[in-house]
Amino acid sequence: MPTVAIVGRKNVGKSSIFNRLLGKRLSIVHSEPGITRDRVYGEVTWCGRRFNLIDTGGFFPQEDNILAAKITRQIELALKEADLIYFVVDAKAGLLVTDELIGSYLRRLNKKIFLLINKVDNRNDTLKTMEFSKLGITDLFNVSAEAGIGFGEVLDETIKNLPETETVREKKCLRLLILGRPNAGKSTLLNTILNQERAVVDERPGTTRDLLNARFVHRNKEFEIIDTCGLKKTSAIRNPIEFYSVMRVMRVIDEVDVAVIVFDVLQGVVREDLRIASLVLSKQKGMVIAPNKIDLLKKVSLTSVISAVRNSFYFIDFVPIVPISAKDNIGIDKLLNTCLDVYLEAGKVLDRKTLEAIIVNLKPPSQGEVIKINQIKSRPPIFEVSITAEVRENYIKYLRNVIRNYFGFCGVPVLIKTRVIKKR
Repeated sequence: MPTVAIVGRKNVGKSSIFNRLLGKRLSIVHSEPGITRDRVYGEVTWCGRRFNLIDTGGFFPQEDNILAAKITRQIELALKEADLIYFVVDAKAGLLVTDELIGSYLRRLNKKIFLLINKVDNRNDTLKTMEFSKLGITDLFNVSAEAGIGFGEVLDETIKNLPETETVREKKCLRLLILGRPNAGKSTLLNTILNQERAVVDERPGTTRDLLNARFVHRNKEFEIIDTCGLKKTSAIRNPIEFYSVMRVMRVIDEVDVAVIVFDVLQGVVREDLRIASLVLSKQKGMVIAPNKIDLLKKVSLTSVISAVRNSFYFIDFVPIVPISAKDNIGIDKLLNTCLDVYLEAGKVLDRKTLEAIIVNLKPPSQGEVIKINQIKSRPPIFEVSITAEVRENYIKYLRNVIRNYFGFCGVPVLIKTRVIKKR
């Protein structure tokens, strides 16, 4: 699919334009400059044509530090991938030296460039846009991300300049979410799975702020993998940016199929890891637990690691545990296989005759009997049990365990609804 990259200096409104074109808030927008650090991908559809759109961090042409270098590397990767570039400048701030440096760099790439002059909200702003002609870019567009002005023309010209591609009917992909506390190795895991520098990896926690997504194929199944910011307890959230990041993660859990809970095996399982697992369980999503950094363990068997992790996550004993080293690519293939297995388990539909057969061997409740069991939904599997008397939670748990013993549903929450009927 054709690709467009959005670039520019910090705080010119790149993420606002990205969100405007996607029609949803995927990138974090905040008045503090330098919020976006990684490449954030989305898909735009216009007049029956589709293209990928990449949001990038602010260019750092005059700054020299490790994080700036890593962000610049992400921008370079986006530009290499792009068929067309949206170079964003700020009409209210006017033409700055940094804009000229970026413009000079972009022209050397010999790629089509659209200059998007953002924050053009009134006549005075329009008059100030003339100075941007000094950049030597002929395709200029006055836009306002905040007001939604000017983007129809931008999109019309975009699809004229992008290569034609065949329309392929999209198959349902497995949406895989990486969750964990800050510095657990989530972004390293994303980069290792994709075999590319998709996310900025830094030893300081909290580097990832936006939701990062990418697609790949494993065992002939298309995956969409989503990396997230590190989840903290509410009392540890220090600023609005962290708050928006965490809220976005909460919402995206509803949209995924399987969540991988990553934690640093040297730090062990802490209360926040259990809270994350409880959150995913409450959303009724498939789960895999991935103790990370096993390359750093000395004289400790993986069996004992799995046993200790199982004891900590006792309330989700149906969830598989796959120890990994994201840095050294250990256990990653097994992790993906397990995620696919969990996805397939969630989609299983049991026929009525099979369910009727297990009723014969059921232990009846103390003051009634089970008449019928039907599966009424998958992803997650939900069963309706017709019974002649009210039952307590321990009997519901017993029914759930029986269903698991017969049919598996590894890594997937099994929900049971009871319907009391009068026996004739």
